[in-house]
Amino acid sequence: MPDLPTPDLPAPDLLRARLHAGPPVAVAGCHDALSARLAEAAGFTAVHLSGALVSATALGLPDLGFAGAGDMLDALRRVVAGTGLPVVADADTGYGDPPQVAETVRRYEREGAAALHLEDQVQPKRCGHSPGVRLVDLPVALARLRAAVAARRRLIVIARTDALAAAGPNEALRRVAAFAAAGADAIMVEGAVDAATVGRVREAAGGLPLVVNCSAAGPAADPLDVLGEAGARLVLYPVTAALDGAAAMAAAYRAILRDGRAPAPAMTWTELNDLLGLPELNDRFADPAG
Repeated sequence: MPDLPTPDLPAPDLLRARLHAGPPVAVAGCHDALSARLAEAAGFTAVHLSGALVSATALGLPDLGFAGAGDMLDALRRVVAGTGLPVVADADTGYGDPPQVAETVRRYEREGAAALHLEDQVQPKRCGHSPGVRLVDLPVALARLRAAVAARRRLIVIARTDALAAAGPNEALRRVAAFAAAGADAIMVEGAVDAATVGRVREAAGGLPLVVNCSAAGPAADPLDVLGEAGARLVLYPVTAALDGAAAMAAAYRAILRDGRAPAPAMTWTELNDLLGLPELNDRFADPAG
């Protein structure tokens, strides 16, 4: 078995090593510094920044292409500030033609992303699990991908196709093979969340690492270990925690109005400040005269 990577590698190199060695990596969805820190405290070793989640939390809008490159870069800065873990960032369609895709890659890398995924939808895009998803022609998708690969330095480029639902499995596998030949570092097929489909994707990808997106918006996914046996190396859980968090916030707001008082929170203020490192900061900067 290959040696596992050491944690002092640069984030892209650390994640790249994990793509090729050790068990499959569960990747926690987050959208800001606090959610990234919570994921790290829970024991995750990588986090994911979803465009749908940024659109929801930063703009209050659904995943219909409203969140642009600037919104994603702002969120990426906050997530990177909250954790030392590798960040896998959603880059949607790359936000333009090949020159704009290349600039997106350079900016994501400067802001600290370890990896990004680039999809083959038209722009503006929509949630991959929504009806009406439209694909660009394969040559257009390949031009975007080649621009991304040429522009990156260490950043991992994950080629994503939404063809499984939009055009069927044969077209999805055709695109997987083409993306692998065009220099992608890893492959993601939106909607491929069961071992049988992941296995077919693995064959078409010619051995490239596979990324599986276990979105709460999509069909029920096989467990992490089963997906790993089928060939998955990164398994994303992009919005599950945010949905639970939103439900908890909604319940707290309703309780305040219903009862005229705040309910006891599941996390205390002291626990939150412990997570944020307040005791360490107080010790470090204690007043010597005090």
